[in-house]
Parts: sequence; C-alpha cells; structure tokens
Amino acid sequence: MQTNSNISGCPLITFDTIPSTNTYIKEHADELPDRTVVIADLQSNGKGRIGNTWLATRGMLPISVLIKAPQHGHDLTVICAVAVCRAVERLSGIKAGIKWTNDIICSEHKVCGILCESSVKCSSDGAIYNNVVCGMGLNVNQDEEFFEKSGLANGASLYTLTGKKYDKMLAAEYIVEELTRLIDTDFSEVISEYSDRCVTLGKTVKLVQNNIETTAFAKAIAPDGCLICENENGEFTVNSGLVRVRGVGGEYV
Repeated sequence: MQTNSNISGCPLITFDTIPSTNTYIKEHADELPDRTVVIADLQSNGKGRIGNTWLATRGMLPISVLIKAPQHGHDLTVICAVAVCRAVERLSGIKAGIKWTNDIICSEHKVCGILCESSVKCSSDGAIYNNVVCGMGLNVNQDEEFFEKSGLANGASLYTLTGKKYDKMLAAEYIVEELTRLIDTDFSEVISEYSDRCVTLGKTVKLVQNNIETTAFAKAIAPDGCLICENENGEFTVNSGLVRVRGVGGEYV
C-alpha cells in the first residue's frame, strides 16, 4: 500500500493488487477521511450490481471514493455516471452515454460499471446514510483479445475504441475532479444531464426481475433517477436495484 498526498484535492490510497477497492473502504471507513480515494492497479475480487462480478485485468481502472454522510446518498449512482462520462470525454474524446442505471456506454459498448454501496444508520427520523462508497471500474487499456476470451461481446475499452493507450492515473484524476464538482452541484442539473446522456430512453426494453420478463417503453428518468416506463397497463416506475434492462432484440441499452 502506498499513501499519496491527494488526487484532485482528495486523500489517496493506492495498491498494486487488492481484492476490492470498495471492500477496503467499507472495512476502514471509520478511520478514513471523507472523500478518500482508493485505486488499485489490479482488483482481484470486484463485483457489480445484482451480484455481477468484474474480471481481473491490469487494463482496467478500479477506483472507489468514500462519501461520508451525504445529504442524499441515493443520488450518488447518478452523479458517478455523469462524472465518468465527463471524464471519459476529457480523456479520450469519445462521446459517452449511460445505459440505465449504472453502465457507461461508448460506441454501443460498455466501458464502465458503477456500484455505490451504503451503510445505513437508523435514527428516530428514519434511515440516514452514514457512509457511501462509490465504486467505478473503467475499461482503459484492455485489448480485443481480453473481451473475446472473456465472452464480453458488449464490452470495450478506451484502447479498443481509439487504438490509443491511456494513463490510468490521469483517468482517475478526471473522475475524481468531476465527481467532487458534481456532488456540490444542484442535483436537478445533474439529473438533467443524466437524462440527456441516457441511451435507454426512447426505446422498447425488456425488464427482467426474478427471471420474469416484461416489455415496456422507456419513457423518462424520474427526479430520483428511477426509470419511468409505460406499457399497455399505463405508466410505472422501475427501481434500479430490482431489475435488469435489455433491448427487446438483445441490444445493450
């Protein structure tokens, strides 16, 4: 482990190899300052939303940020998604979009997944987010062979999309800069940009929950980041933690 002074004004801890940057922060949150950033060159046991796993490779940037006592912890997945899009565009010039709720899409391929995990403390007024760990895994320098051997037909890296290798620490710096800026921005502005970037909207999608599929039209993003859909029974709202979304033809939207 190496502790550096900061990255974009935030405390930084770096590792060569670690099982999970999110897990490290959760295990040490009480002793770490707010907005501590943890980065590893290789993450060996990462995970994504709904229990998905992340494959280990040094071409990926695993980065986690500790946010202590955020005012609205449930907003952070939306904030992280917009922050990564901005960072990707600054770094590579590639246009970045968002597959609801937490995948970053470039040229119709997934380049980043996001997992925000919270620990909750209850009070007499209800649940309060004590800490939120914002975990992001950006595909930076993996080659085509990695995605082919891993069976990740929808995956890509900035390298496979542009033919250029990128500095992972510079990518991390841009992500942290954008994230800290957006945390302090009015959330209505963030959700507006999220909606503009969301490639899921305007499409007929499959909603998969408990192995049951339904079809609906993805209509809009709600003010809290949920997906507003419509089918023959009318309009309804989908919670990100409960369902998977796919295009009706299998496309990654």
